[in-house]
Amino acid sequence: MSKPLIAPLDSMAAWQGATRIVSANADVLLAIAGVFFLLPMLAWAVFVAPPAVTPEMTQQQLAQVMQDYYTRNLPYLLPLTLLQITGFITMLVGILDRTRPTVGQALRNCAARVPAYFLAQVLVGLFAVLLMTVVSGVLMALRVPAAVAAGAGIAAVVYPMLRTIMVGPVLGVGRTHNPVMAIRASLALTRGNTARILAFLGLALVVFLVAMSVVMMLVGLITAQLLGADSETARLVNEAVSALLYSVGYTYFVAMLAAVHGQLTKDLPRPFEQL
Repeated sequence: MSKPLIAPLDSMAAWQGATRIVSANADVLLAIAGVFFLLPMLAWAVFVAPPAVTPEMTQQQLAQVMQDYYTRNLPYLLPLTLLQITGFITMLVGILDRTRPTVGQALRNCAARVPAYFLAQVLVGLFAVLLMTVVSGVLMALRVPAAVAAGAGIAAVVYPMLRTIMVGPVLGVGRTHNPVMAIRASLALTRGNTARILAFLGLALVVFLVAMSVVMMLVGLITAQLLGADSETARLVNEAVSALLYSVGYTYFVAMLAAVHGQLTKDLPRPFEQL
């Protein structure tokens, strides 16, 4: 029997590869994270008022407040999202591009890759929404409770997201600037490894969220004691710490994607790289 083209993902090796990537490129990655993630999030905290949420609100009232909040701030959300996409691709270019570009060169190389990544995400998002609608609609037609049908529809979205999670690394390594080709390459790379990728990234996400929650709880207690629970300064300090933790966590996430991509492509024949 012939050996499978894509070897099973080794989560431990992928994590070790991610830590090596961060260690070897810490100065560049942290600089990019500071510019594209930390500073924009700090600016958001300073200039955009948080939603007026109170403990007495019902779920419907809370949903309406959050909807109004994001609708009102949509003009600011779009540039923030574009900045984060640019930072994401710049990191991947700096890590994966064989020419070993500087930060400036990586930014220039993003000119074609950021639009391609954005278009790929739009295509995947449209498919995910269609899949969610079909799954939920079929289950509701079968008289399944609405909450269960909605949950199944949301769960169904996870699969296409995982199958296309290598789109960023494929674009970052410079194989193609075509969003459709990048999606096809991601589908090929993740075939047979979807569950392993989910377990690897899911476990890392849980650990990060738990650690971040503990740190933010401690920071919140300290700032409340020193500055007052309702102090604007305390809120800004909390937002700054949250933004810093998010930036570090996102840096490791990008490194993990790069490590997974490197592991999945290490045994591939040369023609695969010429998409």
